[in-house]
Amino acid sequence: MDVGVMLTTARPDHWTETEVFDYTMDFAVEADRIGYQSAWLLEHHFTRYGLCPNTLTMAGYVLGRTKQIKVGTAVVILPLDHPIRIVEQTNMLDQLSHGRFILGVGRGYFPKDFEAFGVDPAKSHLLQTEYVDIIQQVWDKKTAKWDSDLIKLPDVTPYPEQFTEKPMLYGVGQSPTTIEWAASRGIPLLMPVVGSLESMAAITELYNEHAENHGIDPETVPHAMCSVAHVAETTEKAREEIFENMCWWENEHDAAAFTVQDLEKLPNYRFQYGEWQAAALRGDRTTEDFTQYFIDNSIIGSPTECAGRLERIAEATGVRNLLLGFEATLNRDRIIEVMNTFSDDVLPRLGWKPESVEQS
Repeated sequence: MDVGVMLTTARPDHWTETEVFDYTMDFAVEADRIGYQSAWLLEHHFTRYGLCPNTLTMAGYVLGRTKQIKVGTAVVILPLDHPIRIVEQTNMLDQLSHGRFILGVGRGYFPKDFEAFGVDPAKSHLLQTEYVDIIQQVWDKKTAKWDSDLIKLPDVTPYPEQFTEKPMLYGVGQSPTTIEWAASRGIPLLMPVVGSLESMAAITELYNEHAENHGIDPETVPHAMCSVAHVAETTEKAREEIFENMCWWENEHDAAAFTVQDLEKLPNYRFQYGEWQAAALRGDRTTEDFTQYFIDNSIIGSPTECAGRLERIAEATGVRNLLLGFEATLNRDRIIEVMNTFSDDVLPRLGWKPESVEQS
């Protein structure tokens, strides 16, 4: 089992922007010292939900400050960028880190991003699909040549070439169409831990079916499950400690994300619209309602409760790669304490062992 940490760069009122980045580096360096296998960076624009507008730039800094931990992007928003520039930067990070960089991609969900960068959100899925194909073509054939209605590229070879023969690439995915697309290419998913165990298991089952139809062994695909994670002496204390901050986070997200009215007009976000409808049917109509639902379905509680929840998720989905967000208290020292408590008291119950510097 591999376990990584999510580095959000969220900016609450009581932290300055400089503190956000200083603390984020503290978390990355501590995760490396503890022996977590990976650290993941989130791209956001125009919102305090996250201050990192360029995960590739930040990844270079994190890689330079750490010794062994792998660093991934969760995600690079592909439609906002250019595939040649992404593959050039990815290859350079792969070379500089001797294979410690992981590219994770997504198509975006915040309307101001598309407006500011002049991208039609109705085409986000098409752009992501082609950009991924171009990136993988460069890795395989060393040429960026491409000709389609969306993008035309000359026959150029981006340098440097990648350090890793077959670089790992992840894609965010929950909707059936995204799952089918990823499975057809053997791209592992970054999946949020939200909802019932049955719903999470359904994602991997659907992926496996499509992968097998394309001649890909699903057992070789290292999906990753992402979740908020927090531990305290009791489950009640753990929940109370983060509830207010999680409400803040949810409000920041909702202020930046597509509205229901936006989603109704975007057929390529039909799954996300369905998720909103499902929340309405559950009665989650307020920030507090949804936050409670989110906490109920995350890795939050006593050490015993957290370990049990993780074990049940792994058994239901078959996923053995966990990405945990420890920042829910929005308190620098408490976050580092929780990272250590998980490594000492929670994860060993599932057979997890820290990465040792000597083995890297």
